[in-house]
Amino acid sequence: MTIEQIAVVALAIEVGIMVLARFGTERRHWQHHKGRGPAPAKRDDITLVSGVLYALAAAAMVAGAPTARVEWSPSAVGTFALFGILLPAFAANALMIMATRGRVEEVTAWQRGAARAVAAGGGLVSVGLVG
Repeated sequence: MTIEQIAVVALAIEVGIMVLARFGTERRHWQHHKGRGPAPAKRDDITLVSGVLYALAAAAMVAGAPTARVEWSPSAVGTFALFGILLPAFAANALMIMATRGRVEEVTAWQRGAARAVAAGGGLVSVGLVG
C-alpha cells in the first residue's frame, strides 16, 4: 500500500469514529429529553478537544511533512491543517467520548493513550493526502 492509500483508510476510520461518537451523543441527549436518562455531561461533544491532542497531531504532521513533496501554497497549508490537525484531534476526542459514554473526566490511562495514538497516527499519515 502507498502512503496515499493508507492516508485515505485513516481518514475513513477517523470519520467513522466521529460519526459513531456523535450518534452516541445524540442518543444520550434524546434519552434525557424523553425522560429515560440523566442529563448529558457538558463535555459530551466531539468538538471540545484538548489542546494536547491538537499538539500531538500537529507534531506528528510536522514529523511526517518532510516525506511529502508539497508546493507550499495556501491550499496545501489548509489541507494540512484540516486533515493533519483538526480531524485527527476530533477523532481522538471522539474515541474518548465513546469509551466513557460522554464523561471525558473519567478517562483511564489506556483510553487516553489510545486517543493520543489516534491523534498522532492521523497527523502522521495525513501527509499522504497532501503529497
